[in-house]
Amino acid sequence: MATTGEVSTKRATSRRFVGRERELARLEALLDDAAADHSVQTVFVDGEAGVGKTRIVQEFASRAAARGANVLVGRCVAHGELILPYAPLVELLSDLVRRRGAADVMRLAGPAAPELARWIPALADSVPVPEPTRASASRLFQAVCAVIDGLGAEAPTVVVVEDLHWADRSTLELMALLTAHLRGDTLLVFTVRTDEPPHDAAVARFIAETGRTSGQHLVLGHLTRDEQALQISDILGVPPRTALLDEIYERAEGNPFFAEELLVLGADGELPTTIRDLLLARLETLAPATRQALRAACVVGRRVPHALLDRVADVSGPALDAALRPAVEHHVLLTDSADGGAYVFRHTLLQEAIAGGLLPGEAARLHRRVAEALTESPSLAGDPGSVTGRIARHWDAAGDGPRALTASVEAARVAARSLAFSESLSHYERAVALLDTLPDEDVHLDEPCYRVLWSAAEVAHLAACPQRAGELVRRAIAAVDPDEQHHHGYLHERLGRYLWMAAEGEDALAAYEQAVELVPAEPVTSWRAAVLSGYSQVLMLAGRFDESMPLAEEAIRIAQQVGARSVEGHARNNLGVDLSYLGRLDEGIAELEAARRIAEEEFEDVDDIARAIVNLHSALFDAGRMTEAADVALGGIEVVEGLGLEHRKGVWCRSDAAQALLHLGRNTQAMRLLDEAVALEPAGIDAVRVDLIRGMLLLRLGDLDGAREHLEAARHSGSRVLDGQMLGPLYAALVEVRTAQGEPDEALAMAEEGRAKLHGEEHAVFSVPLFAAAAAAAAAAAATTSADRRIDVDAVRRWVDLAEESLDRSPAAAPIAVAALASARCELAQAEGRSDAAAWLAVAARWESLQDPFREAAARLRATEAMLATGGDRAAAALELRNAWTTADRIGAARVRLLAEDVAKRARITLREDQPETNDDPYHLTRREQDVLALVAEGLTDRAIGGRLFISHRTVERHVSNLLAKLGAGRRSELTAIAHRAGLADREPVG
Repeated sequence: MATTGEVSTKRATSRRFVGRERELARLEALLDDAAADHSVQTVFVDGEAGVGKTRIVQEFASRAAARGANVLVGRCVAHGELILPYAPLVELLSDLVRRRGAADVMRLAGPAAPELARWIPALADSVPVPEPTRASASRLFQAVCAVIDGLGAEAPTVVVVEDLHWADRSTLELMALLTAHLRGDTLLVFTVRTDEPPHDAAVARFIAETGRTSGQHLVLGHLTRDEQALQISDILGVPPRTALLDEIYERAEGNPFFAEELLVLGADGELPTTIRDLLLARLETLAPATRQALRAACVVGRRVPHALLDRVADVSGPALDAALRPAVEHHVLLTDSADGGAYVFRHTLLQEAIAGGLLPGEAARLHRRVAEALTESPSLAGDPGSVTGRIARHWDAAGDGPRALTASVEAARVAARSLAFSESLSHYERAVALLDTLPDEDVHLDEPCYRVLWSAAEVAHLAACPQRAGELVRRAIAAVDPDEQHHHGYLHERLGRYLWMAAEGEDALAAYEQAVELVPAEPVTSWRAAVLSGYSQVLMLAGRFDESMPLAEEAIRIAQQVGARSVEGHARNNLGVDLSYLGRLDEGIAELEAARRIAEEEFEDVDDIARAIVNLHSALFDAGRMTEAADVALGGIEVVEGLGLEHRKGVWCRSDAAQALLHLGRNTQAMRLLDEAVALEPAGIDAVRVDLIRGMLLLRLGDLDGAREHLEAARHSGSRVLDGQMLGPLYAALVEVRTAQGEPDEALAMAEEGRAKLHGEEHAVFSVPLFAAAAAAAAAAAATTSADRRIDVDAVRRWVDLAEESLDRSPAAAPIAVAALASARCELAQAEGRSDAAAWLAVAARWESLQDPFREAAARLRATEAMLATGGDRAAAALELRNAWTTADRIGAARVRLLAEDVAKRARITLREDQPETNDDPYHLTRREQDVLALVAEGLTDRAIGGRLFISHRTVERHVSNLLAKLGAGRRSELTAIAHRAGLADREPVG
């Protein structure tokens, strides 16, 4: 093995770019594609630690810049368990400010530029940092997107994000939005370590989702023996001896970093077998003082400011320089002269190896030193954006609870102001855990404990964790002084909101009611307006529109009186829905449009922009204006993504769009949107909605088992939901799927459960489809028990009566409810023995006018059966059957298509002109005789067979006589036995 003396240069890395030419060419081709197509390309550079991911992106970035491309590079950063929020974006934007100046970056960012000052201290000197609002995250996304789009308009742009496996959730969310919304001429490059799982499963989901939609993967393998020889030759300055090359290549197996470490170690004898042991062996060759300085450095992080290390290490000044010099000479540390000078561990694995060898007491002592130094002089961190989080982590690791508490709260506030809500929540969670361990916690805080818990709850809400938000705000309510009436009441309003989002509708309603009781009516305040508007919203969502409307109007009046413009917009959103469902659709739409204008003008709570879109979709959909509803919902997806609300509102907007599209028969597009919604990790009421819409879609596609699974999931997770807009369709679909699976009694039990959930007061558009489905189940219940049993007409009539009463109570015309009631009346006529083909055709026409091809096809199929059963016009029946079959086939409604084919077989109707006639049995039976024989084998009577085949029982008798003769049977039992032996009893239907 080589000795250290064989390394003839002061380098441990090769200056020469070795191998990877094919991979490099692929990166350059992707950049060319982005420029040629004006598109956004995404690539993940994957590989194990040390394989050269950073080296290849550095080489690519250098070549791209030489070709005139704009290049931005940022790195995800981990300090122990602390992942710095937005770290790569802060780095690349800070570098852009240094290179181009604050004024140019502000120009690129456009109107939302001030939001960037939250991240970039250099910009804070040019523009004041705005106060954070619920719209800040949207503005921040718009600013980042505008900067990169602006660069892309100048020249092809490369954005490199290194070490994605350490990305925080806020960065992942923003990068997901960028991949979807950048205009083009941009290549996004992510490096990902693959030899261990990411610290957060959200990283894996981001990679999987981006890869599924648009991303590509560039997997870096090991160097070949010849390539490793070139690497070593450049480091040594001469070609390596064969024995040296063989030894290193055998150990490193083509991993460039491992080869460098082995070369620098240069020890004779047995080499370590693991990379950690290898690195520790390397460190053991250093002097004790150097190793001690490195132990202090590893606690600081991978990048270690010299001034901070000078305060933390056991030695300082010249003695520290002397201790660190061997670490630099032996390439454990690299020097970085930027920002006052710092050391950087040459590879993260070196830092990890040293940190792993610290004793518990030693680690705690070093963490305390770092915390004390940064608390006294935050500028020592070299990165003002992350210093509060680092201080909190170090105090916690030092075991100092009181200081960790105050530092964690401050870190949470800073992260929230930077709109890193997931990271803010992690700091608050540390603080909350400490509150449980410290006596007199208020002594350590600069505000009452309930305010800290309140802030933590709101951050959890903004981080899309509604259940945790509810838990935290309950603790805030328990901690607040009841004399703080406005805060006490408003905390209950927040509780109601969080509970509703967590699908706890019943408790949400109670919380809103208590909020209204607690906030004084006099004097009028914005608090009062807010809780009234919140209570109005929950009543509206529960379908109690006549109760919601006066509360919304009162909230608007108070909001106008006290100048609370955003609260006014929120209340108008509620009022718009109320009016729409109370028969004043045009007025409702006008209010919804006004609410959206206010939200866009104020831009304080961008959720209300999305809410206005969602509510407009609902009003149009339930008014039967399906195409308009679909257009609004699809446009809403683009709007919420443009606002940076993909995770908070993207699920609901996609579900809205999928619901409208499945009604329009655009099932493939609906399924794609639902897949996208699932990828956004829906929780609470969002998850209920996704399962509901997917179940409805699968029911229409004919996947009854899949439909039932998703509908039952929605029923279980939404057991406390009050929203009739969800409960009505959910239980109607649950009834339909059980009826279709031959379980009408279970279907009726489910209908009763649904009726109880709706409390008998729901709007007809929610209740009538359920009652119509129940009428169909009642008609099927007795019919499946015995073919000759008289159907329980009263059971069917009861559900029809309930549907009629519900429609009579509803103040607005509900086309969907009217069509469903017409269908239920046809079921009743059928039960009474009055097969009414004309009525079924009228139902089909209603569904056609509502642009619902699935329901239309099903109604035409029922009309066909009625025509055939009553001996009607066969040509007309055949036409309707073919229309139903063709429509079902076009939209992928497999079950309706198969039912149509079964009717065609039994009625001897050809569905396709090219359909062949088949008769391949040895008895030379006609198709009709085959049909009769199969039903005889089932044990049906002549009358029942006639009903199934739409022929008279006397015609059946004639066919049975012919069959007895052809098969040589003396009686029906022999006929059945012969049919089974000859395989004639279970022939596939001819369709």
